[in-house]
Amino acid sequence: MKFLALLYALILAVPLCMMLRASPAFTRLFWVVVGALPFLAPGLPVFDIGLVSWADTWVGYVYGLEVTVLDIAMLAAFFAFRGSPLPLWLKLPALVFGLALALSMGQADEPMAAFFGVWQYARMVLLMIVVAHACRADQDVAPRILLGMVVGIGVQLAVSLEQRLFLGFTQARGLFVHQNTLGMIAHMVLVPHLAMLLHRGTSHSSTFRNLVGVGAAASVAILTASRGTIGMAAAGMALTYGALALSHLTLRKIAFAGSAALVLVVAGPLAYSTLENRFHAAPLREDVYDERAAFAASAKAIVADHPFGVGTNHYVHIARDEGYSYRAGVARGSRESLVHNAFWLTAAEAGWFGMAAFIAMLATPLVTALVVGWRVRGTFGGHLIFGLGLSLVPVYLQSLYEWVIYAREVQYVLFTTMGMTFGLALAAQAHLRKTAAAAPHEAPGAARVPA
Repeated sequence: MKFLALLYALILAVPLCMMLRASPAFTRLFWVVVGALPFLAPGLPVFDIGLVSWADTWVGYVYGLEVTVLDIAMLAAFFAFRGSPLPLWLKLPALVFGLALALSMGQADEPMAAFFGVWQYARMVLLMIVVAHACRADQDVAPRILLGMVVGIGVQLAVSLEQRLFLGFTQARGLFVHQNTLGMIAHMVLVPHLAMLLHRGTSHSSTFRNLVGVGAAASVAILTASRGTIGMAAAGMALTYGALALSHLTLRKIAFAGSAALVLVVAGPLAYSTLENRFHAAPLREDVYDERAAFAASAKAIVADHPFGVGTNHYVHIARDEGYSYRAGVARGSRESLVHNAFWLTAAEAGWFGMAAFIAMLATPLVTALVVGWRVRGTFGGHLIFGLGLSLVPVYLQSLYEWVIYAREVQYVLFTTMGMTFGLALAAQAHLRKTAAAAPHEAPGAARVPA
């Protein structure tokens, strides 16, 4: 039955591809839905097709071989929006990390479980490439995807408020299984909308939408009652404001600083109260048992013994069954959890080569955003590129304390953000080259990038 469902979904990709080619109105709606789907997926009755499931026997960040509605949509979009090939510098780090994950299968006790992780990553790379192609061809695609994200974070906020106010949750998690998933995704909604809000040429309707995006994402971050999420959200906002003010200071940005100070008068006590309620219900005892340190010690010991890794999606299997968690002092009840550090998780599973490739893959969109965003600073395109790139900073920093960057829901939003960054950067570079050819004496920083 599941293979028939997959066949049916693949068949439906054909008319979807044709509609994307034929109808601009449908295409605009399509990208809004793409932005919203990762947020809504946990509440949808039919979203994924599990071809192989080891949910009852395996513990990792992915439990089986699956294909989702979003994957089918990306397959249709791949054939609908194919353009000139993307530059090698853009694809190479992602492909090298994919190679590292594939090579780690050779070290795995259960190659099929390792392949689950490789398959999930391959789907994310497809998503990144399709979004990059679309945003390169039409710079209105990125704002539509971000509109979908606003819809999604709005639904998550509504569910989080219900959990906090009526169900007694000390840490709201929205539709996701854990608050850290929601918190990490919120960064990638909050920062780009803040960047667009700070652009002086933003229309009144767009200003309202951006305010909703910033307010909803910031509220969600507070409701998670996660120290890391709240701290990184604040740091991401401060970094974005500082970078954009430095690149092009305007009266709008000065006014925003004053408004933000007033908002902090309300938000600060609210965040403190949320954290206080959490720690009153579940006090921290890090002076007695530091779980993150114990997990890190376990992962470091695995890397020391297995410099080429133990196989992606294999950390728990090795740490638990070969005694690494026990020797590192991980509590018995936590030994089926992943190490709370995405970088050590990568090193343990894919080795030092995999960790280096992982860092390069993550760094590429950030560096691209900073370099290209600075060249087109002062434009709406420059603000958006900056915002997309800088939204990755709190995600990466929080990954020093969490593993959830590997969760499917986070990866969908992460690779969508990376694709938007690459696509807009390529479009901006092409516009700069065209402008320079038409007016060679015009200052690059003054070039206007279409948005």
